[in-house]
Amino acid sequence: MMPGKVLPACALVLISWLWAATAWSLETLEEEVKALSRFQRTVNYLQGSPLEERADFAAAALAELTAVYMAEADLARTQAAEQEIAARGKLLAWSQAVDQYANQLLVVLDDVEQGFPVSLRSSSQGPVTATVADRAVILGHPRADQQTAYELRVLTDFCDKHNCERMTVNADEPEPIPASAMRVTTLWTFTEGGPVCSSDGIEVRFHSSQNLPILRGLCEELVKELAALSTDLAWQIRHGVAIDWDGLVISATPQRPEHLVRLNAAGDSILASLPLLYESTDLLSDVVPWLNARSTGSIPASIRLDADEYGWVPPPE
Repeated sequence: MMPGKVLPACALVLISWLWAATAWSLETLEEEVKALSRFQRTVNYLQGSPLEERADFAAAALAELTAVYMAEADLARTQAAEQEIAARGKLLAWSQAVDQYANQLLVVLDDVEQGFPVSLRSSSQGPVTATVADRAVILGHPRADQQTAYELRVLTDFCDKHNCERMTVNADEPEPIPASAMRVTTLWTFTEGGPVCSSDGIEVRFHSSQNLPILRGLCEELVKELAALSTDLAWQIRHGVAIDWDGLVISATPQRPEHLVRLNAAGDSILASLPLLYESTDLLSDVVPWLNARSTGSIPASIRLDADEYGWVPPPE
């Protein structure tokens, strides 16, 4: 941060405390050094792009970051109401400091909208820094484990206005990617061993016909989630993201309906609503061959699943 443009001392203390409290582990740092995520590659491209593009990216990042800190302040106030007097005072003081920092972010965002110069700096070892009129802001979520989700939301907002494909694509002649997920249609056959649901190479065997409407809903949800995820994976590949098929990890995002699917050590991820994939142990790893084939188009996609292995046993009628 340049002299003469200094955030309040409490804001600086807040930033330092947040990043000390949620410091990235050595293992995470080693992973981040191996490759740049799509977020980082977008920032690298924008460093030499017109001011308008940099400004739009900074505006999206600052608006989302402001919302994040305001939510943190609200959470602290809610928690304070449930605590003893001593703890309540600390939480309220914390919420006030967070609110103050959020207000400073709004000032910086206003500078962006007023047309002040914007620059971006990326590092493989930590969050991106945006500098607006000599004020530097770390584009980092206060909770390190939510950094990737934050970056994805920023990319979504920014790429709604700009063609991000040219900023991150690696392939010389990339293949076209469908604009939306495949239509969900299912075919049912009934055998001595139980009903079988199939769709586009996905086959799920159930061992009972009881509560068939519930089974039908399970199968349709699975097909819908896999269709959406395969389309998102194809989009990521289209934008030069390398998928670690053996290392896909799905996790929940606090207070949001979406789930985060981590694609590689660089931190590239997909943010989507995938409740069945998240709640069914080992399901994601079991469907990787289908996802790989479907998203890359290398071979016909085909997979067989046993509903009992994932606890998809409806209650008796």
